[in-house]
Amino acid sequence: MAKSLFKAVVLVAVFSIITRFLGFVFKIYLSRELGAELLGVYQIAMSVFMVLVILVSSGLPLAVSKQTAKYVAFNNKKAENAVATSALVIGVIVSLAICLVFFSLQNVLGKMFTDFRCMEILLIMLPAVVASAFYSAFRGALWGRQDYFSVGWTELAEQVIRILLFVVMVEFLFTSLDGAVAAGLSMMIACVCSAILAGIVFFKKGGRLTKSKGYYKEVLKSSAPVTGVRAASSLIQPLIAVLFPFMLVATGTSNEVALSLFGIAMGMTFPLLFLPSTLVGSLSFTLIPELSTALACNKKNLAEERVRSGLLFAVIVSAMVIPLYMGVGVPICELLFDSTLSGQFLVGAAWIMIPLGLSNITSSILNAFNLEVKSFINNILGGLALILCVVCLTASLNVYALIIGFGLCMALTTFLNILMIKKHTKIKLGLIKPLLLCSLFAGLCAMLTHFVYDLCLYVFPSIIALILASGVAISSFVLLCICFKVCDFAFLISKFKRNKISTKKA
Repeated sequence: MAKSLFKAVVLVAVFSIITRFLGFVFKIYLSRELGAELLGVYQIAMSVFMVLVILVSSGLPLAVSKQTAKYVAFNNKKAENAVATSALVIGVIVSLAICLVFFSLQNVLGKMFTDFRCMEILLIMLPAVVASAFYSAFRGALWGRQDYFSVGWTELAEQVIRILLFVVMVEFLFTSLDGAVAAGLSMMIACVCSAILAGIVFFKKGGRLTKSKGYYKEVLKSSAPVTGVRAASSLIQPLIAVLFPFMLVATGTSNEVALSLFGIAMGMTFPLLFLPSTLVGSLSFTLIPELSTALACNKKNLAEERVRSGLLFAVIVSAMVIPLYMGVGVPICELLFDSTLSGQFLVGAAWIMIPLGLSNITSSILNAFNLEVKSFINNILGGLALILCVVCLTASLNVYALIIGFGLCMALTTFLNILMIKKHTKIKLGLIKPLLLCSLFAGLCAMLTHFVYDLCLYVFPSIIALILASGVAISSFVLLCICFKVCDFAFLISKFKRNKISTKKA
């Protein structure tokens, strides 16, 4: 019996919200512990590290989940285990090769950074790439079986272990240890622990490592395009991490200031932008196995419904946060990071929320429809727009060149993804009206939020004024959506919460 998508989304969302919340609180603590410059150094190392992790933790778990979902539908347990085993072997080989290259060529590769400390932190984190290969295979199998609880709590455990290790190291054990080094070390150990936990769950749930001859090609064919897409997209991050400070220095900015500006943007402002994507990401996470199962069982109507509902959900959730960031972005960042500059960046970047949310969900939909290559091309084109903005606009716009470039990257990728979805599914997505209305409502509510905050400051302390203004931001947006029938929220929930009888039908 298939699980309700609504329940799956809620389950994943709960774990994601807790994990993201802890991660966000950790980022606040990390930014205050490291300072802007050292935070910039750490973010540069992390941007390269994440690309390496993506090589073994993006396409492989997705391929395993899709193939596992298909074999679960046909009750082929042997094939399920063979797919997971082949993904594990492929991931370990790739991850070991990556580690060998970076350890052997560290002096050469280190020259691409503006600060030598970046390579030192990266080398500390490299063993986590191998651990991620193990975790990816186990996670993909659990994901394909729609065992979202196991996936959720192992990811939560990784976050908790990482935070506890860092706090213990810098506050109690190694008080003289460089904070960025401690952050890298805690990340590495946490990844190893999560891989061990995921393996225990995999075997406890009946998973086995078995002969997988004949399945390597199947896994590679499905995972390679996705890995290429996400690796190519993620390559933009380390490229920008190197290019953006370089462009700032080229305009006369000191290296320390350039690293500080990058640290503020990427370590303070952008984490806030990605925070609301927890809900959209939760839907994306559950949508791929759902669509894969629906397509395997020839449930075309169900697949089309999931696509339309998913896109609408992404628009509303993403736009809902814009009034908050545009209206009171500065006091939010002053409260969290003690940084007015970060708040100014957040106000200027708030509009990115809608294309960011849609890019997330549309990429997942294309992957579910086995259009990974098309998604790869779209992401490359979006990345080129980002690079072009950084190269051409940094001299005149400073950090806002990075913000505009990222927004254009997400908007272009989303636009191309939607065109491909419409071409492939032949369905009317009905996005234009809710997209325009939500954008209009977000702008109006942002002005109201700012006004309410300023008004409340005459009576209440800033923290109370911020809480009241935040409530106004969200509630006014939801009220406008209901009044203008952008979305019937009860109906949207009912579409996700299909009764079990209907989901059983082939």
